[in-house]
Amino acid sequence: MTLTNKLTKIQTEFKSKKSRYNSFGKYYFRSAEDILEATKPFLKELNVTVTVHEELVSFDPPVMQVTAKLSDGKDIIESQAVVGVDTDQKGMQMPQRYGAASSYGKKYALGNLFLIDDTQDSDATNT
Repeated sequence: MTLTNKLTKIQTEFKSKKSRYNSFGKYYFRSAEDILEATKPFLKELNVTVTVHEELVSFDPPVMQVTAKLSDGKDIIESQAVVGVDTDQKGMQMPQRYGAASSYGKKYALGNLFLIDDTQDSDATNT
């Protein structure tokens, strides 16, 4: 089975519930960690790995590029997401601001790779 066939299997069979609740916005969402946890059975079954890499591509304003990669040890398929860091976010220290951007970037890079549609997800509009 090619890596493309393996990715197609994951994309068509993948399920990840929106099990986290945002009490402020009153909506359920899934995190990058939820997505990664839901892929583990596929990784074992198909003998593939998923890695996520972050890179700060701009400093002023700060912008992160996050790359999610699926590999079988020979071939790699990757997807990217670009997210800005809100340096004016109230109530957060600077490391928390970068962490929030990192979390969103991972979630969307993985979502792009595995074709997770969040258009109906409140997390897509309630940030």
